[in-house]
This record gives sequence, C-alpha cells and structure tokens, in this order.
Amino acid sequence: MNLLQYFNLKYIGRFAFLSAMVFLTSCSTKKNTMVNRTYHNVTSYYNVYYNGNDAFKAGTKKINDSYKDNYSLLLPVFKHSSDEAVRDAFGDMNRAIEKGSKCVRKHSITEKPKRKEGKNQDKKDKEFFEQKQFVKWIDDAYLLIGKSQFYKHDFYAGIETFSYIVREYNDPAIKYEAYIWLARTYIEMAKFEKALDFLAKLETEKVLVPKSLIGPLALTEADLLIRQKDYEKAIPFMVEAVANTNKKNERARYLYILAQLYQKNEEKEKAYETFGRVVDLNQNYEMTFNSRINQASIFNGAAADSRPLQKELNKMLKDDKNIDYRDQIYYALGNIAFNESRDQDAIDYFLLSAHVSTQNNNQKGMSYLAAADIYFGKPDYRNSQAFYDSAISILSPEFPDYLLLKNKSQNLNELVKNLVVIESEDSLQRIALLPESQRNSFIDQLISKVVEEERKEKELAAQEQKEMVYLQQQGNEMRSQEGGSWYFYNQNMMVMGLQEFKKKWGDRKLEDNWRRKNKSVTSFDDLSEESSASADSNKQVFSNKSREYYLVGLPLTDSSMQLSKQRVEEAYFNLAGIYKERFNDFNQSIGGYLKLIELYPQTGYRLSSYYSLYKLFFLVKNYPKAEEYKAKILNEFPDSDYAKVLGNPDYFKELEKIDNQVKFMYQATYKYFLNNNCAEVQNNYQYVDSVFHESTLLSKFALLSALCEGNRGDTAALKQSLNLFKEKFPKSEEVAYADEVLTAMDRKPREIELAEKAKDEFGAELSTSKIDSIDLAIFKYNPQQIHYYLLVVSNKKASPNSVQFKVTNFNLDYYSFLEFDVGNELLSADYTCVVVKKFKNQSMANNYFESVIIAGEVLGDLTDDSYRSFIISAENYATFVQDKNLLKYQRFFEINYLKK
Repeated sequence: MNLLQYFNLKYIGRFAFLSAMVFLTSCSTKKNTMVNRTYHNVTSYYNVYYNGNDAFKAGTKKINDSYKDNYSLLLPVFKHSSDEAVRDAFGDMNRAIEKGSKCVRKHSITEKPKRKEGKNQDKKDKEFFEQKQFVKWIDDAYLLIGKSQFYKHDFYAGIETFSYIVREYNDPAIKYEAYIWLARTYIEMAKFEKALDFLAKLETEKVLVPKSLIGPLALTEADLLIRQKDYEKAIPFMVEAVANTNKKNERARYLYILAQLYQKNEEKEKAYETFGRVVDLNQNYEMTFNSRINQASIFNGAAADSRPLQKELNKMLKDDKNIDYRDQIYYALGNIAFNESRDQDAIDYFLLSAHVSTQNNNQKGMSYLAAADIYFGKPDYRNSQAFYDSAISILSPEFPDYLLLKNKSQNLNELVKNLVVIESEDSLQRIALLPESQRNSFIDQLISKVVEEERKEKELAAQEQKEMVYLQQQGNEMRSQEGGSWYFYNQNMMVMGLQEFKKKWGDRKLEDNWRRKNKSVTSFDDLSEESSASADSNKQVFSNKSREYYLVGLPLTDSSMQLSKQRVEEAYFNLAGIYKERFNDFNQSIGGYLKLIELYPQTGYRLSSYYSLYKLFFLVKNYPKAEEYKAKILNEFPDSDYAKVLGNPDYFKELEKIDNQVKFMYQATYKYFLNNNCAEVQNNYQYVDSVFHESTLLSKFALLSALCEGNRGDTAALKQSLNLFKEKFPKSEEVAYADEVLTAMDRKPREIELAEKAKDEFGAELSTSKIDSIDLAIFKYNPQQIHYYLLVVSNKKASPNSVQFKVTNFNLDYYSFLEFDVGNELLSADYTCVVVKKFKNQSMANNYFESVIIAGEVLGDLTDDSYRSFIISAENYATFVQDKNLLKYQRFFEINYLKK
C-alpha cells in the first residue's frame, strides 16, 4: 500500500464515521425531514414493533392452544381464554405493550415538515401536511398496545387506547379495526348496548371499511347476538364471516358454529348441509367426527332412509380410534331412533351411551337427559325423575338452561316423594291389617331373603379374597420385573384391575352395599324407615333377622294407623297440586283429587279440591263436570271465599282494590311516622283496625303506633307498647323487628360503646379528658334545623364506594318513597365521609341513624375501628367539612345527641 492509498483510506474512514454521527444526531423526532421520517419508519418497525408483534403472536398462540372446544355446546365465536392461560401469556403481552410504548415514545414524529417557499400545494401535499403522525408504524403500535391490554383482560386500559386511536387517526385500516376491538371489549364486559353503538356506526360506514376487516366485523356482530341468545339474527353475520375467511381451519370452525345456529333456529336441513361442509373440509378429526354425529342427531327419519347413516355409525363404533367417542355414537343412534318414533330403542341407546361414557361428563349428562325427556313425554314421571336427577348431578351449571332443568328435576323429586309416601304407607297399612299369622309368615320370608343375600355376599367376599391373593402374586412377579413399583404407581396393574372390576361389577357408585345390583330385599326396610322417621332414636335397635325389626315401622295401633292415613291424604293432595301447578298435567291432577275424595270423603282438603276440580274440568272443556263441582261448593260451603268468587266473579278484584287502598294508607302513615306526626299514625291505625281488621297490613300499622312512643322519648312506654304489640300479633313478620328494638334498648348505644373502647380514626385515644379540652364552640346545636347523616370511613380499612353503594341499597329497601341524596366528601387522603341528605330535623335524622344500626346491612361488614357514624345539622356540616376534625365533632355529637 503506498502513502496516497493510506491517506485516502484514513480520510475516507473518518469521513464515514463523521457522516454517520451527523446522520444519527440529525434523526431527532423534533425535526420532520425526509431523512428523519425514513430513519424512524425503518427503525420503529425492525427494532421495536416487529419484536412486540412477535411477542403478541406468541401470547395469543398460548391462549388459543390452551382452549379446548366443547363440541356438544354452541362454540364461542372467539376462543375464550381461561385465567390460567391469560396468566401464562402475561409476559408476552407485557413485552408487546412495552415494545409498542417504546415505538411511540422514541419514534413518533408529530412536528410539521417545513414547507418549501413558493411551491404550490396540490391535494396530495395538503393531505401530507395535515397528518397528525408522520411515522406509519405509530398507529399500529397503539393498536398492538390495545389488543395486548384486551388479552390481559385490562379492559378499561384497552378502551382508552382504542378510543385514542379512533380519535386521532384516519387510516381506515387502523381506525375501523380499533372500532371493532372497542366493540369486542365492551362485549367481554357484557356492556352490550355500548358495543352495539360502535357496531351500528361501522354498519353505517361499511362502504369505507377495508375488505380485510369485513370478516372480523361480521364475527364481532355475530358474537354479540349469540351472547344475547338472538341466534336467528346472528346467522347472516356468520354466513358473511364464512364468506370472508380464507384460512380453511378458521372457515371450518365458523361453518360448525353456523350449523349449530341453524340447529338452534330449527332449520334442520340447512344445519345438516352445513355440517356436511365441515366434514368435506376435514380440518380437525374431532370437529369432523362431531359434525357427523350432529348430522345423525338432526336426521329426519320421516323424510329419508336412515339405514346408510346407521351403518356408518356402527362402522365408526368398530374403529379403535373412536373408543373414547362411543358415547357420542350411541347418542347419535339414539337420536335416529327417537326421530323414527322408536322410543324404547332410543332409551336403550341413550342409556348405553351413558354407560360407556367414562371421560365426557357432559355427554353422559346429555344422554341421561335425553332418556328423561322421553319418559317425561309418555308421561312416566318416576323414570323421568330418576334420569333427570342423574343428569343434573353430572351436568355443569354452565350447561344451557341448567337452572330450568334443575327446577324441573326438583319438581319431579317432589312429585315422586309423594308417590313414594302413598305407596309405602299403603304397603305398610296392608301388612299391618293382615292376620298375625300371615303377617309373621310374610316377615319370615323377608328374613330368609336377607339370610340368603348375606350368604351370597360371604361367598363373593371369599372369591374376592382368592382373586386378591392371585393379583398380589401377579403383582409381586411384575414388581420384580419392573423395578418393584407399587401397585398404584404401576399403570399395567391399575388398568388390569380396573378392567377386572368393570367386567365383574360394571360402573359402581362409591356407597355402602355397592355389590347389590338388586336392592329390592331392602325395600321393606326403606318403607319402615319412611314410616318411622320421626321415631325416638333411643329406642331399641333390632337385628334385621328378627321379626321385631320389621314390626317397629308398621301402624299396628289405632293412632299410628290414623297418622299413616293422614300422610297418604296429604300426599294425594300435594300430588294433585304438583301435577296441576308444575307440570300442567290436568288429567293426572284430576285423577289425584278424585282419588283423594274417594278415599277420604271428609278430608280437610275437600273445599280446595272441589274448587281445583271445578277449574280443571273447565280447562279440559268438561263443562258438565265443572258445573257439578261448582254446585258442590255453593251447597256445601256457601260462606267460603270460593263460593263468593263463584257467586261474584269480581270478588277478588274488590279485595285487591281494598288491599291497594290499605297499602296507600300505610305509605302515608309511614311518612307521618318519619315526620314524627304520631297523632296521624295513631288515627290511621285505629281506622284500619276498625274498618279493615282482616288486612294483612294491620300489624305494620300497629308497629308504627308502638314505635311512636319512642319518638316521645318515653323509653318505658316504648318497651311496654312493643311488648303489647308482640302479644297481639305473635305470628307477624314485624315481631322480629320489635325484638331487635327491645334488644337494642337493653344495651348502650353502639356509638357510645365505640367511643368508650375504640381508638379515634386519627390514632388518638377517645379519653374524656382529652376530648373535653377541645374547643367545641365552633358547632351550634339546633335540633329543628335540617340534618344530614354522616358515615366516616377509613379508606385503608374499608371501601368508601362499596359503603356508599350499601347505603343507597339500604335507602331503596327501607325508604323507597323518600328521595335521599347520597354522596361523599373526601376529608383527607385516608378518610372519606358518606353523606345522606336530607332530614327535616334531628328527630327524623335520629330515626334514620338508629335504623341503620339496627338493620345491620350497611355496618354489618365493617370493623369497629373502620368507621364512625353521626347525624349533623346542615350548618354544622359546613363547619365540619372546613375544619375536618373528626375528634371535635364526635365529642359534640356525644354531648348533644347521644347523652340527651
């Protein structure tokens, strides 16, 4: 290398270095030049946004991979993320937010570029200079931040971010996507009306929405409607989503949802066809399998030959890879049988489905439910009850209409309980009425069955013992071969043992006497227990192989026989009512009432049974019978309310009118009570007592009258009037309130107790000497002035917002016809004062103060050192808010309000 070359390289290197330094220092976001824009557009993407977007993709993949679709339920439009999956993705989403924020912070250019003098601006130039942002990845960064916040379930932060985007940016691809994410966020928060506002705006501007967003928009609209259970309106949006989706796996999933929506909307042909399209795409074995199953479930037996479909399903049963899906295949075969009116075959398939279902509790529950529905439709309420009960015990509370099914099951339980009472008491009565020799012979036969059953159980136990020894020997050999692993850690042994158990016993519930397949031998025991449930538990316990064991529950005396008959009588009446009120099974109800009257002609339920029969015969259009029972009521019970109703159809309307009149009077009386107008309270009570003596509200008037004694300040008179009230209305609901007032009067007022034992909110002891030294002259005592109720809450120990919410609810429950203004005042960083305005005077405020303490709904969850409550005049309140010294006012309150 010669000298010239050396100096050339030397200066070229220095020049390159200096140029790079000038370039880098010139790329400030405060200057808007072409070089700056190019630099920040390149570096914002490759150095920051790209990495953040990669983290976002990794997080969403974790969330989606963790979600498992339940194909027996309507699939969600968007895969929901469990809390655990969200936690797993937190790191990725935080990194995405961090990178997005860094992109905005370090690369955003909002400065306007310098205009060249003398150059005329065309439309393109004007649009360029009017931009708010000159780096094209900044709006993408904001969108990345918002979406990451959404997946973290930080919805409020996401709303702020998306709202900023639609406010600040005009790029349709970004702006309209932010609108879609805003709608999705509000949907996740169940604020459907708000979500609908954004979606409606997008629909009106749909021509401006980029084609790439039409699919996501349609999905979001479908999601909103599905969550509102408006399946019919959701269908066209899912059709649009399918049409605008290119990825086959996504299209298959959306088609599956569309087919489910057609099912919900009873469009069976379209559902069948759409499930077929899912099968054709063949993207996911489980989805394809469930599509075929669903096709079988909605197959219309009347319109086509089901044999090819049944043949295919039976072929699927033989495929080893479908072992875990056999329950669904049998369920599909059951649906085919049901659609072809082969009810018994359908029941057999459904029960077989439940039997082979070992992992899918949802399917097991659905199979029991299908069998229960068939029995219910017959109707066969006993079998229906058994299978509804099994279904409800297995199905998840999230199952569609779970609460309705649970209510139906409970109604059936109640019905069958009464059927069991009738049958068991009838059996016990028949046995009790047998001649003693026949009765003893019957019992001896039962004892023989018990002895035989025990013999068989001993044989089984001996056989099990032999098998256990064999298994232990096999286990020892296997342990020697497999390193001595314990039985329950040895998968081969576990599987072998489980198979042997199921081969011998089938699926058995963990319970006593689980070996018994037929528990009929114990049926007499159950009847006996049913009859003698209330018997003295200290009575002698007999062996189940003695006659005395079975004789205990029999109604052998006149009194026990009479009690048994009363139980049957009541059960028939209950049964008839359940048929009518809970199942609308009018014919069964009629039969129940007629049987009751046949067996017990002088039953105490005769009048109500007559009236029910009159209405039931009218409903089934058997008018002659309806007239017959109407005549029975008028002739046998002429003075009853039922007779008055039949004689005067407006009778109950007139009673309701009177009831409304008394209710209106009670509201007025309660206002008089709050205003301390005891004279009017007494007048109204006396009027209602004399004119509407049968009114159910009379006890409420009486209580207000009694409490007026307290407003006069006479404690002894108040106690006496409350005790008299209790004697006059011992069974009224208001007795509990009267007891609470009497109990409260027997102890010190709560606020005085707290003042004596607790520490002041600001940490000072509430000792009398210290409080007395404070100058209280700033407060004026004026009992006739308008008053407020104050509840001072420690922000560290309680939630002021929660307390204010409870106060508002308390007012709605107890003072619904008075308009209170509930607000709050921040006393300091640590203390907030909840304020209830306003009361006419001290007396009214004091009534409210005491009712809050007695009810306990506001203060019940607060600890003694987390709050103080007072009443205060409007004038003193202004002083208190300015002074903010809780200690001063507490002392003033004690002297002027509590100790007077």
